[in-house]
Amino acid sequence: MSTIRIDKKHLKLLDRLVSHLILRGNKVSKKDLVAKLIEEAMVAEGLEENEITSSLTDDHAWKGLNDVFELGIEDLSEKVDEILYQLNGEE
Repeated sequence: MSTIRIDKKHLKLLDRLVSHLILRGNKVSKKDLVAKLIEEAMVAEGLEENEITSSLTDDHAWKGLNDVFELGIEDLSEKVDEILYQLNGEE
């Protein structure tokens, strides 16, 4: 197991995303979320094959994140809320 350090801005965004997913009924930790984002990025970049999806990846928030990866956006922090709000039918 390794430790990674991220700046305060991205830690705040990570906390916000975890809180959002928890409020929507998904039990997820920061560690699990980062691991899943890495796996999804690897699949999106064609470096890994998609394995069996978990119930978390069936959530429309994850589908929104997949849309962000497919758009080739380098900084997810700019688009995560936009994609999530669009999926919820909010503008």
